Amino acid sequence: MDHLDRQYEARAHVARTVQRSRTDRATIRLLLTQGVLPLVTRSRPTESPWMEVTFTHGVTSGRWFNTYVRHGHSVRFNLLPLSLVPAVLAAVGDSPDSEEAAFHDPADFQGDAARWLDKQTAGLLGVVDSRPLPGYDAEAFDAPTYTSELSGRWQVEGLALLELSGPHLTAVCNLELLRLSETAAHAVITAFVNQVSEH
Repeated sequence: MDHLDRQYEARAHVARTVQRSRTDRATIRLLLTQGVLPLVTRSRPTESPWMEVTFTHGVTSGRWFNTYVRHGHSVRFNLLPLSLVPAVLAAVGDSPDSEEAAFHDPADFQGDAARWLDKQTAGLLGVVDSRPLPGYDAEAFDAPTYTSELSGRWQVEGLALLELSGPHLTAVCNLELLRLSETAAHAVITAFVNQVSEH
């Protein structure tokens, strides 16, 4: 019986490896078909397996990091246009965490960008931090502020950390999605590629 268990485990390992490489290739092919040239870096044979795919489209850069463990994927976007954020977040395909949603208050969101995001993401995001409006002294006690950092969590998987560059709808953001499954990470990158191909 022990011999059969080892055989089964070896076959399961091969099947997982093949599936991973298919998803990797599918994601890389998707980027290439939209004219986004990815740079792929992989672990050495002596290391635990990981893969990093970096890509750029216009001013936006992205990074997908894959550790090949369940919910071990992360995707980060730098200088992502605000208009693309809702579709990227929706691609995770899960409901917002109910505990965090209980504390959600639309009145907490300051600035057009943060209020717009709140409406577009149906209560997924919560306020983490605020900054003084551009042109105001950061040390002044009564300086008007805008919501600069937000975060959100889904029920089953995923954590979103978002930093806004400013209060207006022309803002760009840095968005990091952590603890994703392979399927969710692929869906996030697909949503990004579909959005940029429409613009």
